[in-house]
Amino acid sequence: MFYRLFKLIITYFYNIVVVFILCSTFALSQFKINEIIVSGNNEISSETIVAISGLSKSNNLSANSINEGFRRLSDSGLFQNVVLNPVGSRLIISVIENPIINKVDFEGNKIFKDSFLLSVISSKSRTPFNKGAIDEDVRQILQIYREKGRFKAIINPQKVILEEGGIGLVFSIKEGPRTEIKSINFIGNKKFSDARLRSVIESSQKNIFSFISTSDDYSELRQEKDRKLLEDFYNDKGFANAKIKSSVGTLSDDWKNFNITYTIFEGNMTSISEVKFDNQISSLDLSTINNLVNIKSGDLYVGSKIEKTRKSIEKRINDLGFPFAKVSSKKINIKERDNVEIVFQIFNGPSLYVERIDIKGNNQTLDKVIRREFSISEGDAFNPTLLRKTEEKLRALGFFKNLSVAVFPGSSPNKAVVSVEVEEAPTGSLNFGAGYSTDTELSGTVSLSERNFLGKGQRLLFEVLASESNKSVKFGFTEPSLFNRDLSAIIDLTYLDVEPKQSSFSSNESSLRTGFGFNLGSDSRLITSLKFLEEKISVPESSSSLILKEDKGKISKTELSLNYLKDGRDSIVKPKYGYVFRSDLTVSGLGAGNSFIKGSAKGKIYNSYFDELITVTAELEGGFMQMQNGFSRTTDRFSLGGRSLRGFQYGQIGPREGNEPLGGENYAVSRVEANFPLGLPKELGFYGGLFVEAGSLWGLKYNKSKLSLDPNNLKSIDSKIRSSIGFTLYWSTPIGPLQFNWAKPQQYESGIDKTENFSFNIASQF
Repeated sequence: MFYRLFKLIITYFYNIVVVFILCSTFALSQFKINEIIVSGNNEISSETIVAISGLSKSNNLSANSINEGFRRLSDSGLFQNVVLNPVGSRLIISVIENPIINKVDFEGNKIFKDSFLLSVISSKSRTPFNKGAIDEDVRQILQIYREKGRFKAIINPQKVILEEGGIGLVFSIKEGPRTEIKSINFIGNKKFSDARLRSVIESSQKNIFSFISTSDDYSELRQEKDRKLLEDFYNDKGFANAKIKSSVGTLSDDWKNFNITYTIFEGNMTSISEVKFDNQISSLDLSTINNLVNIKSGDLYVGSKIEKTRKSIEKRINDLGFPFAKVSSKKINIKERDNVEIVFQIFNGPSLYVERIDIKGNNQTLDKVIRREFSISEGDAFNPTLLRKTEEKLRALGFFKNLSVAVFPGSSPNKAVVSVEVEEAPTGSLNFGAGYSTDTELSGTVSLSERNFLGKGQRLLFEVLASESNKSVKFGFTEPSLFNRDLSAIIDLTYLDVEPKQSSFSSNESSLRTGFGFNLGSDSRLITSLKFLEEKISVPESSSSLILKEDKGKISKTELSLNYLKDGRDSIVKPKYGYVFRSDLTVSGLGAGNSFIKGSAKGKIYNSYFDELITVTAELEGGFMQMQNGFSRTTDRFSLGGRSLRGFQYGQIGPREGNEPLGGENYAVSRVEANFPLGLPKELGFYGGLFVEAGSLWGLKYNKSKLSLDPNNLKSIDSKIRSSIGFTLYWSTPIGPLQFNWAKPQQYESGIDKTENFSFNIASQF
């Protein structure tokens, strides 16, 4: 018995050794191949198949190399079946091709357009019908539907025979109902209520506005973003160590609703014990950045303030000639006192230079038009902040439907290649517009424009505007980069016909304006212009104003203007912080019968409070006219009211002769407004504002030697203050922005000024 068992074991190991030797011999054996024959292929050439396999008859082939060739052909996705068979001195590659897709279609999709879905999948026209690739396409489409809260979406790919021949791939889609958020709950929050925390995040619970809102659709990406928003909120409230320990979305059994629960560790409110610098750049003098730190010992920890300080320090150091410097902030907990020590670490990042800037996809727009928007050039130190700014500037041009900026390794580790790929959009447009305001009443606009003429970034505009009080025709041309420099050139031809509803006069003006503009800094610009105009004022004999009748007639004059703009806002669209300042100075007449210097300035400051829920703006505006020769005309003087001073009719305050408003030679206005959400879903586009405005329009000199006026008939020449308070409702609608104002005048000239308790404005393009 023992002998038989011993014999079986010996025999077993002998067979293993033999098999191992045979396999090794086969694997190491070499095949001398004189010819590679491909069979079964119809669409794909034999040369392409051999190239994909990587096999060559010029070399001896081993079993391993043949297996590698098999793997390459199988992984290509071009074939249903692949067989490699060495026969004598020949290698026979037999394939069964995957059919080629002639057309890809989608059925049943309403949320996403065909073009978007096609950009998501890998199956395209003239690609193989590959089951593995199609399964991955189904997964990708399901994922984007999940991001829209459609967890019951069903995607069914189908192969169809086309009438014109070939096969098509159709993704039949059942989008399913929206999976909404039924509840958002919080665990561990003691300092803030559930309602307060819900106001911080983007997601919302199902409510009566769910039919027009998407914020209550469950999204995993939005849920992750909400976690970050909650942590940032706690950090800004002084809870330096607050963490969102978990966020769990639970799907109901019927797949209709989600319940989301956030588990929060709040910790204690934290103060700053000390602010330090860890400077690893020996040649940097810290005294040059100390004034940027407005955080001191005893201050409450505010995460956004520390991050803003970090960015300011890094920018200043980069500007001082250290392009690779980086700044990071670190907090060190001092547990026994609930304090943290803030350390700003300053160090040199890796030296990286821009080797090359590649531009792709611009079939019309010239390379130089794109390159002049770059804040960095070849050979400069690579700066991600400047690159992001460049991308914003390129998008702001409006020339491109899609734009991507990517960075790739260069020819050496310290070099980078910046690649810009664009898809051009139509830049010519024919617009029809309509609007209504209580200032100008009903108006209509037709404009023909080209924003990228001949691909040079030049702008052409032809516009016709008509309202009950204004009619104008304008032709304009702008060269944004004259001589390939930061110098814009403009030329405008304008005809303007005015019949203001608040007065009895009418005027028409023909003008030619040309000018130049250039940047004075990163956020300031100066425009100089020269204007030649001919103006005619008509006043009916029935008018009771002798001053207006003195203005009638035709004059020709020249005007030289300087316009300065400094924009320090954090956003052009919805500013929360910062300021904007604009000033205009015009010298008119230049030796003519009536010449004057006219100037105006306007400054506005933005600040936000209560986690940026309320934005407060303070504005100051004023202007003057200084006559050099003769007397001012009504078309040259300032007007006030309507949108410029709510609570008063447009042009109906200030100097007047009898019932005729004449305008004034000086004005000043101050405005304070607080804008805030109304608690409605963001998708509705509503927000409100409370305002206080005060201003005055005064000053009028006339030819006293020629006109004998009744002093009792000339009113409001002095600078008496008018003021109002009120509420504004802003509404962003698909047809355009709407603004409704309810104002109550506080100070005014009773029986003289014409007040206005309600006004609104609307504008739209279609």
